[in-house]
Amino acid sequence: MRRKPPAGTVRVARRVSAAGAVTAAALIVGLGTGAVLLPASATAQAPSAPAVAAPQAAAPPGLGPAGTATVHGDAASTDTLPGRGPGTTPAVTSALTGATCSTVFVGTDGLPVALCTSYVGLTPPTPLAPTVKLFHPDTAAVLAEVQLAKGALLGGVYGYLDDRDRVVVADGNRRLLAVGHERTDAGPWRMTVDVLADLSPAVPAGDAVTGLMPAFDGRVWFATSGGVVGTVRPGGDDDELRSLALPAGEKITNGLTVRPGGASAITTRALYEIDSSEDGTPSVRWRRGYEVGQARKPGLLAQGSGTTPTYFGPGDSLVAISDDAEHPELIVLRRDDGSQVCRMPAFATTLRPDSAAADGVLIDGPAATENSIIATGNALVLVNTYGFEYPPFAVDGPAVPPSAPYTGGMTRIDVRADGAGGPDGVGVGDDACSRAWTSLSRTASLPKLTTGDGQIHALAYGPPRVLSGPGSATDPGLASALDQGLAQKFGPVDVTSTDVETGREVARSFLGHAPLDEPMELTGTIASRGDAPGVMWQPTLTRMLRIGPA
Repeated sequence: MRRKPPAGTVRVARRVSAAGAVTAAALIVGLGTGAVLLPASATAQAPSAPAVAAPQAAAPPGLGPAGTATVHGDAASTDTLPGRGPGTTPAVTSALTGATCSTVFVGTDGLPVALCTSYVGLTPPTPLAPTVKLFHPDTAAVLAEVQLAKGALLGGVYGYLDDRDRVVVADGNRRLLAVGHERTDAGPWRMTVDVLADLSPAVPAGDAVTGLMPAFDGRVWFATSGGVVGTVRPGGDDDELRSLALPAGEKITNGLTVRPGGASAITTRALYEIDSSEDGTPSVRWRRGYEVGQARKPGLLAQGSGTTPTYFGPGDSLVAISDDAEHPELIVLRRDDGSQVCRMPAFATTLRPDSAAADGVLIDGPAATENSIIATGNALVLVNTYGFEYPPFAVDGPAVPPSAPYTGGMTRIDVRADGAGGPDGVGVGDDACSRAWTSLSRTASLPKLTTGDGQIHALAYGPPRVLSGPGSATDPGLASALDQGLAQKFGPVDVTSTDVETGREVARSFLGHAPLDEPMELTGTIASRGDAPGVMWQPTLTRMLRIGPA
């Protein structure tokens, strides 16, 4: 029997308005207010579009613009976007936000809107308050914002933008909201909030919604950190809420990937392919456990896989994840039945030199990933985040070891289109999956691939500085010490572009310095301008950056 909503629960489709106001910045030193224009430099010309390019994944009805409406670019979580990157000589405009913004969307109106954590919320006074902010498309200044009810830190990170340019997100009161924006009669912008559904009958007190995606039948998929997966029809009555509790002890810390008739969800123990019946009731099609380490690795937010499942291949018939083994492996399965296509070391490292590509490049030391896998055609790109240190309040439990140097690096692995390999696709030697290249760029934001130019774009820590002698600020021993055990990093931060065909870095432009511009593995997006360079919107610890043509 379904639980009835508690007394006083806000009913579906009630509208609230909030006047826009910029939250005061806190603990900011060395940056002025307003927009800042920085010079930029580049290192190479853009290559032609790659042979591995693939068409954009199918979109559910009600989803916003292709590429800029979800955390991972599309419903298949490929982290690919249409159009081109910001170019080799982008202008950089920025503004302080009074917050750290985890995810940026761009709607049909061209206005960026972001899910943020304000340092101090004002309505009511709340430290680290979840906030939705609207930004000026030219100056990156905050135009309006609205504070949401506070819940878990990850609650709302996996929202999306609908076809009415509203951010669909869950708040701390377990309500499904649509946060829009409009101009007032006097001219300024303000935020609007529509309550689409009450999820509390399916989401226990103390739990939080961490994943949201529109379904292909007009419903909305949701997942919670406590392991509940469900669907709801916005604007429906209480009987439109359907849910499924996964086994006790399995948490969900990543997003949902959706397809017609179902979704893929990964917990801290297993990958699930979940079907939805005609009335929206979810059921498990198959469950595939994976190897889990003894504790959270440094550079991951929680114990278990850090990857949102990625659909790819012919008809999105394959699904890719990485596991949480001591030396993590890439696992590719068939979506329909969970059978294994291939399995191989996720990264080529000095601890697994036998897994190197023909280029012979190895990542120094351990490697693991908290990032979703990029997929274009039959090529997969994985990014190493081992050693990256998140704020203490963002992680689930202590890491083992407590800290490690952040070496970075990314790699491309190609999967045979027919999914054929050796027996059950197991082993480094099978030919269903093969490594194409490894690069050593220390990316520090969630990378995105633009299909128009075949480039992977991200913020990255600057290259090593010139050494000036033992004991100096640039001595390698001191640099290693500074890079280990600190909540955030120090030094130059650049925007980089990498050719997905070759793994070569083709552009690098200076943006600012950490810790003020610490990228924090935050999620940006790139708004397409057709054949012209696009506009990259990227948050840092203190600023929102507009990177691209003026």
